[in-house]
Amino acid sequence: MDQMYAQTAAQEEREKRRQGWLERVSRELEAAEAWEASREPDRLVSHLDQMVEAAQEADVLSPGDKVEIRNRVRAAKTETYVRHIDYLLEQVMGASRDKERLQERGELMRQINAVFNIVVRLGADETIKQGIKDRLEIVRQTSAAGDSAKAKTDADREAARIVAAYPQEQRTFKRWREPPIVVAIQGRAFTTVDWSLGGMLLGEVENRGWKCGQAIDVKVGLSEDELHDDRMIVARYDLEHKQLAIRTRRFASVLLQVKRECDRAGLEPV
Repeated sequence: MDQMYAQTAAQEEREKRRQGWLERVSRELEAAEAWEASREPDRLVSHLDQMVEAAQEADVLSPGDKVEIRNRVRAAKTETYVRHIDYLLEQVMGASRDKERLQERGELMRQINAVFNIVVRLGADETIKQGIKDRLEIVRQTSAAGDSAKAKTDADREAARIVAAYPQEQRTFKRWREPPIVVAIQGRAFTTVDWSLGGMLLGEVENRGWKCGQAIDVKVGLSEDELHDDRMIVARYDLEHKQLAIRTRRFASVLLQVKRECDRAGLEPV
């Protein structure tokens, strides 16, 4: 009887230690989710790798526990690196528009390529990899606009300057007519005539005094059931045809998110 009690107590203690391990892993992964995208991930990743190594040696964890921990950490590392790439891409887009920051642009591109290689090695899925490639292509298509926004930190003013400097920039990116996407402005929903990663053309839009460079709040999505908030810029308004062209004011806008949703849904924009 005493031996049975001893075995039960040992099993309970073992399970308590196992649960402690799993709770530690969850706390560490929650901390990883809160890691600032602007910070280099290497220190965090090294810490997570050490935790995985320790977990492999922990006798209280089952083989299944160890596999799950390894997989969860791999996913967390991938997400952290992807968020860091998003941050670097935002920076390199700004540098690409300023001829005085070309050296910085080159260094940022080097960093992005290095981190992208890590993401590939971690086994990121094709949607993630293609999304990064799409944004890199946008960067490559963006040229310096001379002296840019050193004194124009406000995003809306910066976007208006770009529109003025590049009135035809909305044609830089491949445009799609299908599938049309839903755009809600000031409480009214419109569908696109065409759209791209850089902007949209809307039809049947009444004149509301639209002005080139005007910032407007929009909701965008594949359907009215799921719309994403953003702020975009009026590129032009065609009074005769009642068409409104709007463009993104920042890199990695909701249009990229919509493109990803198309990919997940098996919809190939044409």
